Amino acid sequence: MNTLISRIARPLVAGLVALVAQVSLAAGPVEGQQYNVLRPTVPTNVAPGKVEVVEVFWYACGHCYLLEPKLEAWNKKGRAPYVQLVRLPAVWNDVLKLHARLFYTLEVLGRPDLNDVVFREINVKGNRLETPQKIEAFLVSQGIAKADFQKTFNGFAVESKLARAVDLNKRYRITSTPTVVVNGKYVTDASLAGGEEQLFQVINQLAAREKPAS
Repeated sequence: MNTLISRIARPLVAGLVALVAQVSLAAGPVEGQQYNVLRPTVPTNVAPGKVEVVEVFWYACGHCYLLEPKLEAWNKKGRAPYVQLVRLPAVWNDVLKLHARLFYTLEVLGRPDLNDVVFREINVKGNRLETPQKIEAFLVSQGIAKADFQKTFNGFAVESKLARAVDLNKRYRITSTPTVVVNGKYVTDASLAGGEEQLFQVINQLAAREKPAS
């Protein structure tokens, strides 16, 4: 009987939680409930007139993998024109830093189209890409020349981007992924927002607060 009641109650509770979150968001997100405030704020790195939305991610984070298509859809059709999405890899340990180096290698080589492929390789196919040798073999299999990879992976451009990522991770006080930082000021995630759908509502509402005056 208890098991039956539990099975019935669980979706009801989940539905109530989602409803409460929706009602709460109708009045706007609240500090300490749907988001936290960074103090001090962090300078942004987008063009004047733009509001920066940073997603801090890790390729091997299952939640990041599941959020990725929704984030892409939001970036294409759900964000305001004054909002600019920036992806920032998490770097709190050596494996994350290695994957951050992979992300920036793709960026420098002009192959951001392979980000989705990397996500699937790690999260679906189980190839963790946890060594430079595995990363090299994988990228060569995707059409990147071995010489280009070796020149870029430990090159100055990637080193510079990685150093900035380390600095921003510290300033944002990142301890989990995916985390979203709006305009260097507001920090939120799906758990804080009340779910993935609510997360994008919170992002949009916080970004609207930061919209530059016309």
